[in-house]
Amino acid sequence: MNIGKSIRQIRSENNMSQEEFAKIFFVTRQTVSNWECEKSYPDLNTIVKISDRFEISLDKLLKEDEEMVNDISEKTAMGLKWNKIRRTVFIIISIIIVGAILFLTVENVIWHIRKDKLERYFNDSVLSLGFAESDERYYIMNGDDGVSYELPHQEMPSFWDFSTDFHAKHLDCRYETDVCDINVRISEDMYSLTVTDKSDGEDYYIRIDKNGNLLSDKNLSEFAEKQYSENSDIIRNIMENGIKIYQQVYAN
Repeated sequence: MNIGKSIRQIRSENNMSQEEFAKIFFVTRQTVSNWECEKSYPDLNTIVKISDRFEISLDKLLKEDEEMVNDISEKTAMGLKWNKIRRTVFIIISIIIVGAILFLTVENVIWHIRKDKLERYFNDSVLSLGFAESDERYYIMNGDDGVSYELPHQEMPSFWDFSTDFHAKHLDCRYETDVCDINVRISEDMYSLTVTDKSDGEDYYIRIDKNGNLLSDKNLSEFAEKQYSENSDIIRNIMENGIKIYQQVYAN
């Protein structure tokens, strides 16, 4: 006898309709009908409840219903397999999360140490060199040679920028003549010279090296070339002093 016939017999012996039987196990009448017609099987949990409710052994319920037993075995095996997969996935995800938390914790500690060191060193150096902070949050120092040096206010980027250094590291060195304004910008391994004509405000960009020497530039205007030539000693002096200041305030 298969499980469908067993359920039909149990229901008949207890004078129950399919609807009454269905209510006991919280299913629909159609579900009970499908069981009895062998269109589907009750799950293992329901079979156990039927066994307990009507005091019929599981052996008797499942006796000779090899297809039902195989179906339950397959579903149980599949359930165990998926449980194992879910446990494995959960363990992997847990390891990743814990690893990420540990990584971010260590990085946060390193970031704070780096932040304190860089900002303290920068501020101490700026103060010792004699820079004064302007209303625009720039640090300005006027040298004895007529050159003014400007540094931007520096703060470490936020932790979530994943940076351990200042973003805009540069030093502007400004010198004024009767004819032009000279501005040298020193940044990490990059140097630029701008000459501004006072008569019309036009800017001329000149390529120089770290020693202030003119680099080959075929497009250099006559005005820019002349101003560089007349002020080359001052420009070289600016570069020498500026690089020293830059290296001192931005030391890592």
